[in-house]
Amino acid sequence: MKKYLLLSAGVLALGLALSGSANAAVSGTLGGSYASGTDSNSASLWNVNGSLTDTFGSNWGGEVTGGYHNLDDGFGDTLDIWNVGGSLFWASMQGRIAATVNYYSTSIAGFDGHITTYGVGGEWYAGPNFTVAVKGGGDTVSGDLFGTSDSGGYAGGMLQWYAMPNLAVSGAVDYAEQFGGHVTSETAKVEWMFSNSMPVSIYGGYEHADAGSGGFGVGGDAFFVGLKVYMNGADGGTLVDRQRNGSLGYIGEAPVLGLSTN
Repeated sequence: MKKYLLLSAGVLALGLALSGSANAAVSGTLGGSYASGTDSNSASLWNVNGSLTDTFGSNWGGEVTGGYHNLDDGFGDTLDIWNVGGSLFWASMQGRIAATVNYYSTSIAGFDGHITTYGVGGEWYAGPNFTVAVKGGGDTVSGDLFGTSDSGGYAGGMLQWYAMPNLAVSGAVDYAEQFGGHVTSETAKVEWMFSNSMPVSIYGGYEHADAGSGGFGVGGDAFFVGLKVYMNGADGGTLVDRQRNGSLGYIGEAPVLGLSTN
């Protein structure tokens, strides 16, 4: 656990160092989070994520993302997952539309696994205090870890309310299917940014997930907490401004094994 705490702290420190130097055209985010299951096994998920976003032309932009995720099943087994992705998006005053590809790679006990997701997402700014987002697409799985190749899909939706310019409350539902099974997760999240001139936010929330296959199903609950640095708006800006004019966030992400990486 110590190495993951140090890694998260390093991400935060790097983000603080870079946030003041980001120019108006290029923006980014750096963050880390930890989720812990509520059952007796105490399964956990560590996430470290970063994004870099740039705009070109009048309404077009691109984004690259990357991250590391460590999943502990609570029985002594761990799974390291690395991801990289990219998006092309179109933005207006009313929202954004993005086409996204994400790639995930993992290995355990000498077996490798690969997941590629491809889809589209959009967000609509329903007034100054609400954002409505939806996304969906397909995925392919390969590698000896899974034993065979398969294809599936994912879909999700999110509603976000800005109770204050620097305080966001959101709820999301995500669904993914693979190998005849599925995972459905519901997430409630609260995020607060310290100030316009100190673009560091703290967030936390709750997630419930159900997995099923062949008529059998299991479910679980988890609480999560995280930190994020917004590297855009060198002259200051609210959480609303930074989220709507920077990283794509929810619409540019795909679930890891059906679970949100926050």
